[in-house]
Amino acid sequence: MGYRVVVAGATGNVGREMLNILAEREFPIDEIAVLASARSQGLEVDFGETGKTLKIQNIEHFNWTGWDIALFAVGSDATAIYAPKA
Repeated sequence: MGYRVVVAGATGNVGREMLNILAEREFPIDEIAVLASARSQGLEVDFGETGKTLKIQNIEHFNWTGWDIALFAVGSDATAIYAPKA
């Protein structure tokens, strides 16, 4: 059984490194969502060395219901807004 994981700020250096580490350590993930601001929506990021690419979703419109883990690599203002929703 794996987890449903969200990486907020996935287009930044820290967010990309989180994705690399999750893939490298083979963290048990059933589903993963990558989030960023509206200007990054639709872009794709690599999921470590797995060969998978993930499409960025807009953090402002994301439905947090049912996700097990949320990792935040966004600024403190954005974290203050979205962490309580997660």
